[in-house]
Amino acid sequence: MNVKETQVNNAANLSLFMVTFSQLLSAKIEGINKGSMLDLKTIFRARKYTRRIINSLGKNSEEFYIDDRIFQAVEIGRIHAKAA
Repeated sequence: MNVKETQVNNAANLSLFMVTFSQLLSAKIEGINKGSMLDLKTIFRARKYTRRIINSLGKNSEEFYIDDRIFQAVEIGRIHAKAA
């Protein structure tokens, strides 16, 4: 719990920074037109798990070509449909 002035100031600034940063990220990712933070988290989680699965199979995810269709399959948890 933040009770001192400096702690509250730091927490408020971090919160505002994260809102701005997440809006910038969602604007750069194709298909997020509603700006849902849950969709943004789902996309990054899906891409992380996809890369981990590929790496666990003995392939390097950076060298392995990851097609957009793979990401579409793992982004099932999105709330808003991907823009066509």
